[in-house]
Amino acid sequence: MFGETEFIQRSIAVISILAALQDLRWRKIYNLFNLGAALLGLGVSFYFNGISGLFSSSLGLLAALGLMGWMFALGFIGGGDVKFLMALGCWGGWKYSVEVAILSILVGGVFSVLILISKKRFIHFLRNLYSFLLSIFIRELEILPLSVDHSLTMPFGVPIAISAIWVIFYHPIKFGLGFHWL
Repeated sequence: MFGETEFIQRSIAVISILAALQDLRWRKIYNLFNLGAALLGLGVSFYFNGISGLFSSSLGLLAALGLMGWMFALGFIGGGDVKFLMALGCWGGWKYSVEVAILSILVGGVFSVLILISKKRFIHFLRNLYSFLLSIFIRELEILPLSVDHSLTMPFGVPIAISAIWVIFYHPIKFGLGFHWL
């Protein structure tokens, strides 16, 4: 038999693997899956820690929304990815949400660079980024809009899942943040 921490770690790992598989197979993480994972996380937190656990889980959900919601609003990631991180926040609390959000952006960035290199589009991307940044900093230039090439998108649930598992077992980011149950 294992304790609270091991149960939560294993649950996060299973949820993350299932979400990553959904995202790879169907290019989306289903609402029903995310809702079930979130409700289960809230329930488990309440069971182990009472009202304070429920409060911590709710803050994890809200932190994830705040950290990743803007990326959805700008069209950089899908709504299922945000809801997936929100569900993970229900399991780990707000500090866990922050760590996973930061790491998933870094892991996703590495994946993006690898995709751009493999499709021979990295130099093109750098030129567009340079032109965009130049248009922001030189007032005489018209600001170029950022555009998303949907042929180069990746399932962002995979970097979130990798980051979620990485954070619970190895704590790669040391900002004084940890799990609410440790």
